[in-house]
Amino acid sequence: MKVDLVEIDSRVFGRNVLAINDLDPQADFAAFERDYVGRFNPVYVSCKVPLERVTDTHVLERHGFNLIECQIRSCIKLRKPFDVSAFGQYAFEQVIREEDLPEILEIAATTFVHDRFSMDLALPPEVSGNRYKEYVLKSFHSPDEAVCRLVERASGRTVAFKTHLYHAPDEVRFLLGGVRNDLKNLGLGPLNGYFEFNELIRKGVRKGITHISASNYPVFNLEIGNLGFRVMTVFAAMRKLYL
Repeated sequence: MKVDLVEIDSRVFGRNVLAINDLDPQADFAAFERDYVGRFNPVYVSCKVPLERVTDTHVLERHGFNLIECQIRSCIKLRKPFDVSAFGQYAFEQVIREEDLPEILEIAATTFVHDRFSMDLALPPEVSGNRYKEYVLKSFHSPDEAVCRLVERASGRTVAFKTHLYHAPDEVRFLLGGVRNDLKNLGLGPLNGYFEFNELIRKGVRKGITHISASNYPVFNLEIGNLGFRVMTVFAAMRKLYL
């Protein structure tokens, strides 16, 4: 077993945030916990366990961890572009200027309501939005990540955004995506995805992997029900607070 320091989350919380990897249910977890608490003095520690190993979650429960989310990892094969010819009023572009970021950061701070941080009543409500703003900034500054936006041509307004990480020339991990709150339920979420897929196909990308909360029913139904994403793994996301 090992713990990794999550730098962005630690910055948002103002104290160390850790992620446990390679959980070993046979190991002495109490000793392992004493060690990482002594070294890092964390405020928040998480661990994701595949649901087929549900008994491993019981180890974490015995040491004060609680289930906070079920998370789905899924993938899609990108083959045929989507027809977006009827939506010429919009343009999809990679964000390369810092002056285009504020609108995107505003969406990132307010659009997410199904993630494990916004649903956690033990945390301050601003934690979730602040995290997503920081992760958008990371994508903007990282050479292997990209921030893209869906723009209304007439007004120049950003109406939605997407971020992704390039794993290889032909594979990406979809990271974040969101629509302005006042424009939700108008079909811009799927359209934002179609534009992103088309741009990636144009660049030679053939596979995408993503993670979503199982409680995010709209995205769950869109990606798995309509777009052809296939489930790879379902995780129990567990967390413990050290307040």
